[in-house]
Amino acid sequence: SRNPRCYWMFRATRFVRRALRFSDAGGAAATKDGLVLRFNTPTTSIHDGDTVKMVLVPAVSGEMGILTGHVPAIAQLKPGVVTVYETDSDIKRYFVSGGFAVVREDATASVSVPEAVDIEDLDPAAVQAGISKYQGEIANAKDDEEKTNAEIGLEVHEAMQYAISLTK
Repeated sequence: SRNPRCYWMFRATRFVRRALRFSDAGGAAATKDGLVLRFNTPTTSIHDGDTVKMVLVPAVSGEMGILTGHVPAIAQLKPGVVTVYETDSDIKRYFVSGGFAVVREDATASVSVPEAVDIEDLDPAAVQAGISKYQGEIANAKDDEEKTNAEIGLEVHEAMQYAISLTK
């Protein structure tokens, strides 16, 4: 049987959400021209409520495209490329080490990551050196912890190598 208190709290939450959806209390909403994007690191706002056409994020479950009208969602991000389509011809790509993407009911999107680097700023030689380093560490790992740490380093560097390939 259901807990009546939990059931009523759930119902009350739905009513509050509906009320907020139709008020201006929710802040900037998506426009007919695009999606309102907040893309932040702890130290930088890359997009702070800017209107964009679309965002692609590297979700753990696979690539996720976010457009105006997207259903509310939360996605954990893996190392990879966040692609921001500011317009059809103005496309920006950033390498991220992980993070979260949140799409709200009003179709605003927030992408919060620990770090984001324009893929043009990645050094191919340094990335290749990192791949070689972590492959060696995996081969010479003395225990599971060392091997796991090296596998994480390799995964991130391989994701950076893929990001660099997008610029060619």
